Parts: sequence; C-alpha cells; structure tokens
Amino acid sequence: MKLIDITHPLCDATAPWPGDTQFHFEFVCRMATGASANVGKFTSGIHSGTHMDAPLHYNDAGLPIDQIDLDVLLGTARVFLAPDTMTLTCDHFAGLDGHATPRVLVRTNHCDDKTKFPARIPLLAPDVPAWLGEQGVKLIGLDLPSVDQIDDPSMQIHHRLEAANIIILENLDLRAAAPGVYELIALPLKIAGAEGSPIRAVLRAR
Repeated sequence: MKLIDITHPLCDATAPWPGDTQFHFEFVCRMATGASANVGKFTSGIHSGTHMDAPLHYNDAGLPIDQIDLDVLLGTARVFLAPDTMTLTCDHFAGLDGHATPRVLVRTNHCDDKTKFPARIPLLAPDVPAWLGEQGVKLIGLDLPSVDQIDDPSMQIHHRLEAANIIILENLDLRAAAPGVYELIALPLKIAGAEGSPIRAVLRAR
C-alpha cells in the first residue's frame, strides 16, 4: 500500500515559534576526521515542525506525551480540504462520520512554507470542537502551527478540544493528500513528562 509522508523535515531553516528555540543539527563526531562513527546532536523547541500537543501543553493537570493512548494515533482518518478561508466551520466537515473516521485532518494550504512563521492563521469556529466531539472524533490534525491564533495567549480552542477529548496534531504536510479516507500513523517520541513531541506522521492509502 502507498504511504504518504505528511511530516515536514526539521532543518536549520525551520522557523520556530517567535521566541522559541531554533532547530539546529550538527555532527559532533565525523568519520572523515578520524572518529569511529558519525554522531550528531540537535536542539529544538518541541513545537517546531510537525508535532503533537499533549494536554499538559495547555493544562497543568493534563497528561504528558508519554502517557497518551497510542490507539488514538493509529487508525482510520479522513482528510478534508478547506482552502481560502480564515474560519473553519462545521460546513467544512460535510459528510463526516466521526465514528467511522474518528481522526480528522484539515488541509488549508495556508502556510506550507515552514521557513516563514505566519502572522495569522485560519481557526476552527468556536462551536466546532464540541461538535466534532459529538460526532465521535478523537483526533484533529492541521497543516498549521497551532489551533489558536498566533498572538492569543488564552488558547481557547486548545481548551475546547480538550473538553471534547480530542488530541491535537499540528504542522502536518498535507499537500500530497487528496481529500478522502486513509489510515493514519502518527507516533510521538516517548519523552517522559514532556508537553509535546515531534512526530513522524504518514498516511496509508486504503
């Protein structure tokens, strides 16, 4: 079966959240200079590139990334296309059967260039998180760096999604994913006590 990689590469050109840690990779040992192996290291903010938010990110009492139920991150997903809008409404999810496809991915095409951090991004309408939860949705992923506006410290959409028991994936690369139903595989690193993690996310065509 064909795999579609929906993960943006992490590199030194990846734009971090304003004020957050810039991603940087370097080799500390090279075989070319006499070492027995090539060995590298990297530094990064957790929310750079394609990543998952654990509830601890926006709730001090929320679960950290190493305690998230992995079953939510594996299984049937549906990709929706919602370009040319700054407000994602329930109408953008027309035809959704959240019990059959409890993982929802939204392709906005709004900020695919990850070397530039956007000033404004599309948002879910305030009533959408609860509505998605009522449909049986357990996970939402977007091709955006956040589910809340860049300059909004209240993180109300994060909290609304948590109240609906919906896990959040951000900064997906959905350009090669046509609208439709797939199998999602999106696993985080098991970082003890962390509020999120980079993920390698793929879709498997059905």
